[in-house]
Amino acid sequence: MTSTQVIFLITALVTIFSAVMVVGSRKLFHSALWLILSFLGVASSFALLEASFFAIVQLLVYIGAIAILIIFAIMLTRDIMEDEWQQINRSWGLVLILVITIFSVLLGLYSTWSGFQTILNPLGISGQENILAFGKSILAPDGFALPFEASSVLLLAAMIGGIYIAMDRKQEGDEA
Repeated sequence: MTSTQVIFLITALVTIFSAVMVVGSRKLFHSALWLILSFLGVASSFALLEASFFAIVQLLVYIGAIAILIIFAIMLTRDIMEDEWQQINRSWGLVLILVITIFSVLLGLYSTWSGFQTILNPLGISGQENILAFGKSILAPDGFALPFEASSVLLLAAMIGGIYIAMDRKQEGDEA
């Protein structure tokens, strides 16, 4: 085994464990933190596959925007941090057996495929020109810079509005 394969296996195990903890954690905030770790594992897998554009997009969009948005939503929602309800599904054993069975069947089917055991060649630099042109078109004043900045202002306004609404409701609840 090469060092890249060992790093991939460790990354895959961490990603799978964190994905299981997303659905298995009892607290919503802890699930969001495990989700960030699973997103980071996927970004690391993209980096190991030398798909740098997808790794950066995974970091910026999923970890930088969506996961942080989820954490803001959890923190701004009142009384969500307290454990008032039981959050355990009683049929978890049946689901675990079903998942292991489906995984085993899929692994058995993939192992009979001839392309399953071929080693892929690393991607070359040839596809980087398109990514460079895409980055320049986003930042160019005559390209997509204005819509890109307008969407960032819109997202900032939505976040400020969400905080204002949460603070307004919190103050109404304190007076009652």
